[in-house]
Amino acid sequence: MLSRLRDFDFAALAFVGLSVVALYALVLGRGVIVPAAVESIAARPAIEAPITEAPPAPKPRNAQYTGMTGVSVAGLVELFERAGYRLDSVRKGEIAVPRILIDAVPHDLGQIRSPAKRKRVFIQMTLPLVLYVNERIRDQRRRLAKLRDEIARSGRIADSRDRLWLDSMARLYGLDAPDIDALMIRVDVIPPSLALAQGAEESGWGTSRFVREGNAIFGQRTFTEGAGLVPARRDDGKSHEVRAFDWLVESVASYVVNLNSHFAYDAFRRERAEMRRAEVEIDGWALAGTLVRYSERREAYIETIRAIIDINRLRGFDRARLGAGAAADDPDV
Repeated sequence: MLSRLRDFDFAALAFVGLSVVALYALVLGRGVIVPAAVESIAARPAIEAPITEAPPAPKPRNAQYTGMTGVSVAGLVELFERAGYRLDSVRKGEIAVPRILIDAVPHDLGQIRSPAKRKRVFIQMTLPLVLYVNERIRDQRRRLAKLRDEIARSGRIADSRDRLWLDSMARLYGLDAPDIDALMIRVDVIPPSLALAQGAEESGWGTSRFVREGNAIFGQRTFTEGAGLVPARRDDGKSHEVRAFDWLVESVASYVVNLNSHFAYDAFRRERAEMRRAEVEIDGWALAGTLVRYSERREAYIETIRAIIDINRLRGFDRARLGAGAAADDPDV
């Protein structure tokens, strides 16, 4: 499904698993309903590190749809062109990324014969999703910073709504009690270069069965029966599924919460916090080196992610930002 979303918001939601309560993204705005892809393509292996799982998120309220019944790669590329969305221009900092989100991959993405074109489309459709989630995280960081200043001035948080929000953030990010300093280490962005490289590896550049049928860009596991897709090559005696999502942005949000909360990625968060303290750019290539527990392939997985970043010049997107509004106002896209 293709959605061009504006005035959208992260709603508070419950995220359960391994004693963690998390919030999921509900996206509001105009959208286009597209039927799920049905062709069968060999699925890539799911990530191997323990994953915090979440229940299915409810449908967004007040969503408006234009009535289109399908979207193709050609249609998506045309929309990008009309918006002036060119990756080289983004890399150079000449343009902001248009606020164009897709609900699901184009049904014919796997039919593109040109690897270069397939990669380009995958990056163009995934980058706005990553930037959107990072945008919401920056909002959370700003609110945490304001609450920290309030405590420094008065010794307390006066507004009960702020106290409740802080409690929910502690649960979301896997803390036993509200601790703003600890939250500032966890509530932080994921460099687009790293997210794009991991998404490309886990989804086969958007062509795996998991992403086509379950909007699972990152192949996250769930142990809740019926909450995902059963891997075709699951070993005997195993019960995991690959978590399915209603929209691609949910998959990105889940991936970000996982890196920001799970104990397996403590080294990732420490390294990112050091970059913050040193006031240097958060480097996705460097942070990839901390993800040895993300896959059973361990060091070989890190080498693959770094190669994807280098070969596809993904570091050029780490300074990218979303534009202020939708790229066009046509009601039919």
